[in-house]
Amino acid sequence: MTLPQDRSPNLLLGATVRSAERVTPGFVRLALHGADLERLVDRGLDQRMKLLVPRGAYPAELLEPLLPEREWRRRWRALDPAARPALRSYTVGEARPALGELDVDVFVHAEPGPASAWALAARPGHPLLLSAPDAGLERAAGDRVAHGVQWHPGAAERMLLAGDETAFPAIAGILRTLPSEAAVEVVLQVADRADLALVEPFLGGAVPDVRMREPGTPGGLPLLDGVAAWADAHGAAAAALGDRFFAWSATETARVARIRSLLTAAGIRSDRAHAQGYWNDRPRSD
Repeated sequence: MTLPQDRSPNLLLGATVRSAERVTPGFVRLALHGADLERLVDRGLDQRMKLLVPRGAYPAELLEPLLPEREWRRRWRALDPAARPALRSYTVGEARPALGELDVDVFVHAEPGPASAWALAARPGHPLLLSAPDAGLERAAGDRVAHGVQWHPGAAERMLLAGDETAFPAIAGILRTLPSEAAVEVVLQVADRADLALVEPFLGGAVPDVRMREPGTPGGLPLLDGVAAWADAHGAAAAALGDRFFAWSATETARVARIRSLLTAAGIRSDRAHAQGYWNDRPRSD
């Protein structure tokens, strides 16, 4: 659920890097800390936040404490593009608000963009601004409690989770919430099997269909093959469940429409199949 900016519970929070560790070949884990993080909503699941990736020092216009989303975005748009931080969406990782701590897992693309490059160069003491829900603002308005979350299984008894590496933190967050007996099927895409370590501890009894991406293969194509195979084998049975089935997927933006069409062609209702672009396999100017 995403709300208009004038109703957003997001605030611009300041944090500092405590450590940056290459936890797998493809992921850097940023351990952040700071008093602002005590305000962070600890929801888990696939909750999104925005990282404002700096180009050198942050402009003074963004350093006022706890700017509401509508205001920080206005100031951000007014900045000289050469000084404007790049905006990137990431999953809220393991959060410990009582301690003012947050871990963020950043996937390092083969051709690192601004966030991947910054994470690779991050060192203890480096500042980072992020926009995320404030617990007090969310408590004040019940319609905001799902802000930034796309995992809405409702009464689903059977579920499908599908994603490439960029989706692993969100998939791990979702799996952590599911009971051990949940009927969940998982399709994953990786270039290096060691990156599965982010998801494997939370799989329970689920045996994922792992699709390998060879060097030079466009992003998301092996995942499409996995979803197509799942739809051929299980789509009709899942469709017959109606509201008792829910699919969630995330991958390269250009592949999202095809994932949706594979699932709906199998008879699954569009409102029971969420698919979202997590990255773009093309140059970006910001």
